[in-house]
This record gives sequence, structure tokens and C-alpha cells, in this order.
Amino acid sequence: PEPRSLTMRTNTRRRDGGFTLVELIVTISILTVLAGILIPSVNSYIDKGNNSKASADMREVANVFNKYKVDCGIWPTSNDATKIGNGKADLTGFPCLYRNTINRPNWDGPYLNEGVMVDGVMSIATKNAEDGTGDGMLDPWGNLYRVYSFKDGHNGTTGAIVLASAGKNGKFDTKSDELFSVKAAEDDVLQLVTYNVN
Repeated sequence: PEPRSLTMRTNTRRRDGGFTLVELIVTISILTVLAGILIPSVNSYIDKGNNSKASADMREVANVFNKYKVDCGIWPTSNDATKIGNGKADLTGFPCLYRNTINRPNWDGPYLNEGVMVDGVMSIATKNAEDGTGDGMLDPWGNLYRVYSFKDGHNGTTGAIVLASAGKNGKFDTKSDELFSVKAAEDDVLQLVTYNVN
């Protein structure tokens, strides 16, 4: 009988396609670093987009107010008053932009397409008194726009109308003098309608 040859086998274990703990830790670390870099960039991009949307909305309303003034000879008001005064109000109501509510002879509307129907009357937006939410033309953060009116101006102006969005934080941070000069504070977004309210 011939002697049997002995062959040495190395005891190797074959992986079944899984990751080792070290590979998982390295992968998670890389993903965490990438997320730390990308998330602020994405948030910044979203904020810029929202600010642009708010500016575009308010430019549209400013153009509508000016067109109404040219046609009707007075500035539109939320309650169809014939003159604006000093004050601030949420940008709600303004049915005169949708229908000739007080029979202006040169009214050429509707001036605005966006809005919400309230008790059979179109309005720019509405505000729920219970929880403060709104419907209709809202800023990108879901808040009502605001209109500020200054009956009397300074530096040769005869007043002003300024539109505002409270921005991401939802609070109007701009002071009255800054509003008149259209210098937004914090994250507010502002739009001048006119420096001539006569």
C-alpha cells in the first residue's frame, strides 16, 4: 500500500457578504460628515426660495394696489374706506380687488386671481380667530402677510404703504421707522407699495 499524502488545509472562513464593524463605523462616519455639510446648504437654499416667493407675492399685491389706484383714484382698503390712515393690519379682506363693491366708475378688475371665498365674498386671505391660522394668500411659512400704512411721511413724502412677511420666525421684527424706509430687520421680507398715499 502506498502511503497517503497528507495535505494541510488552512481553516479560512468565508464572509457571507456582510460588513465588519470597522467598515460600518467608517461608513457611518463618512455619511455623518456629508450630512453635516449638505444639510445647512439645503436649508439655506430652501430659505432663499421661500424669501423669493414672499417677495414675488408681495410684488404682485403691490402692483395690484397701484393698478387699482390708477383706475379708481384711491388706494384699496380692506373695508372699502375711501382713505387710508396710519396703522397695520393683516392682509385680509380687500373685496374691492375682486368685485366693484362700491361702484367705482373706472374699476377694471378683478385685479387679483388668488384669494379665498368667505361668506360669498372673495378676500385676499382669512384668519382663524381661534388658532391664528389662515387661508388664501399666505406667505411661504403659512402666515398672513401684513400691510402697513403711514398717512403722513417725512423727507418730502406724503406717506407710505408697505407690505411685510414675518419670515421664517413668524414674528414681525422690523420697527416703524425701518418699515417706512423699507429696511427689513431679522428675517422679515418687505415690499414698498408707494410713498404717495394721496
